[in-house]
Amino acid sequence: MDARSGRGTVLAHLRSVTRPTHDALEGGLGLMDDALNLETYRDVLCRLYGFWRGWEPQVAALMRDEAFLEPRRRLHLLTADLAALGLSADARDALPLCPLTPLADGMEALGSMYVLEGSTLGGRVIQRNIHRCLGDEGRGSCAYFHGYGQDTGLMWRLFMARLDDAPPVDAGRIGRGASATFERVGSWLLNQPTPTGILRGD
Repeated sequence: MDARSGRGTVLAHLRSVTRPTHDALEGGLGLMDDALNLETYRDVLCRLYGFWRGWEPQVAALMRDEAFLEPRRRLHLLTADLAALGLSADARDALPLCPLTPLADGMEALGSMYVLEGSTLGGRVIQRNIHRCLGDEGRGSCAYFHGYGQDTGLMWRLFMARLDDAPPVDAGRIGRGASATFERVGSWLLNQPTPTGILRGD
């Protein structure tokens, strides 16, 4: 890869290697459906929680850059949303956990972050549909999809600057991390059985 191409090389590679799984996942969760219901929404939040609970500490251990990661942590937002929907701490802790994404090092972790940071860009659109379909219950349990709020664009640009600092020679490793994350997230969110007993409090 041409070392002079900087972000364009890395970002173009990321978009290329993640496009198939991104397209498959984007419409598969039902969050943009006109008839989105509370059960579907709560189920997605539970699955997201099961992913973030393992992913967040995994990436922190690989990247070892808390100043960069701390404002991007979102597990606590899912915790608050599930509590707002009536899920107790015991029920939340009993939710199924997603197997860890196979990430080898900090560069693969950076690629993994690309997937989760990118999800904030569409989160505000999803948030509006949740509010429209679910009313007060949706508005009171939507911290995760609100994400960085008005700072979402700024946080994305700062993340892009971090990618800009990555040598183009590392684009392959960054791409592997992004691809592995999309595949793991897609498999987990689209195929994980709904934990109905836990949601009912059985």
